[in-house]
Amino acid sequence: MSFVSREMEQALLDDLYKRDSAQFLILYGRRRIGKTALVTQWGRNISVPYFYWMATQTSATNQLRNFSQALFQFLNPDTAVMPTFSYLSWDAAFAEVARLSANQRAVVVLDEFTYVMQADPEVPSIIQKVWDHHLKQSQVFLILMGSLAGIIQRAALDYQAPLYGRATARLKLQPLSFGALSGMLPAFSSEQRVAVYTITGGVPAYIELFDDNLNILQNLQQRIVTPTNVMLADAIFLLHEQLDEPRNYVAVLEAIAAGFHQLTEIATMSGIDRSNITKYLAVLRELGYVERLVPTTERRPEKSRHGRYVITDAYLRFYYRFLAPHRSAIEQGRIKQATSLLYDHLLDFIGTHTFEELCREWVGISAEMELLSFLPERIGSYWSTQAQVDVVAINWRTRDILLGECKWGHQAVNREVIQTLIEKTAKVLPKQIKWRVQYAFFARSGFTPEALTLAQEHRAHLITLEQIESDMQHWLKLQQNH
Repeated sequence: MSFVSREMEQALLDDLYKRDSAQFLILYGRRRIGKTALVTQWGRNISVPYFYWMATQTSATNQLRNFSQALFQFLNPDTAVMPTFSYLSWDAAFAEVARLSANQRAVVVLDEFTYVMQADPEVPSIIQKVWDHHLKQSQVFLILMGSLAGIIQRAALDYQAPLYGRATARLKLQPLSFGALSGMLPAFSSEQRVAVYTITGGVPAYIELFDDNLNILQNLQQRIVTPTNVMLADAIFLLHEQLDEPRNYVAVLEAIAAGFHQLTEIATMSGIDRSNITKYLAVLRELGYVERLVPTTERRPEKSRHGRYVITDAYLRFYYRFLAPHRSAIEQGRIKQATSLLYDHLLDFIGTHTFEELCREWVGISAEMELLSFLPERIGSYWSTQAQVDVVAINWRTRDILLGECKWGHQAVNREVIQTLIEKTAKVLPKQIKWRVQYAFFARSGFTPEALTLAQEHRAHLITLEQIESDMQHWLKLQQNH
């Protein structure tokens, strides 16, 4: 599968590489997000010395020895390196890097270096000293990469971190956008690509599991619900790498995935005391796995009592909903029940989660491209005992609000859907303010003639799945060309 949709990131690498001074990039992101693929693809066009080394989860002594031998072999390609050879310290090893780049541009990539920091917490301070005294005056382009976001935060991003202010650039590599999937799975329909995005969350290594010469059910049977699928074990690795005691965090994720979103519900279902549950949720929010949502019309969301916790990491959401409950059977090769349940419920799962998220994302993109008449301050949804609205975008200053309905069903949206949302308006709008209201309807299967007529009377936006994908592809190209 071709390397796609990382043009902006490669342009950043090019820009840093072409600068005259020493550069220090911190590149981080979750497992399998494509960090190594990015620097490998970019490094193919480099004509200067390019040294790449990947750390492993071993002892601090072994890590220094492995790095020393790889660097020595790189600097002395015609000399055999002794199995016991090692520089005396990381200071000495980085002094060799400084000599390599003293009078020439040299690219030095340290992949999964957070494993080194984890084994030896003094390493960030050593890098700080070497950078300040030697590397900063050289021609090095140092790229430090890692999957352990917490260690990156403590070592380089926090104000008190040893490497704070040393990096000349930092980049958190994000999952691919939905608009990028057509370049990887061109033979699939838009609907099939939404299913893939639901399962993978845009993680490149998971997308590559799919074969667009097979349909979704065949992919599930042959490539996804299988004992050898990396997705079956990655959830546990993700949590174990980031957390010392992941058991309670797993219990929280399982409760949310099962449909329990209120604080008290999550505490009850996970078996965690109500007084402690907020601590676990706070950590999961910091890692980007969980989010607290409130109705978009709340003026002060941080003070709202209507918060609901949801899993925002699409892969973890899919894993704990469909794979985790059947993991033992899948690992033994008994996949029929899991595949059948997954295929039966995937349609509702897409409609409840992924399609609504894509519709809200479309609103934000459309506003940026000036396809909407206002720029929203917040985009989300609305719920109360009286009404529920899938998409709400609001600007308090201009008093503009957009209300949207999302339909992932096989049937075309009819007139009743249009009328129902319009009738909800008064129940949703914040009181004592006169709002300029507009409507948006998102449909997988289009609209009936009667729905089109009523929507046009209210000047509503009518958006098909194909338009969502097309607009996201266009937005992606605009960003890449910027």
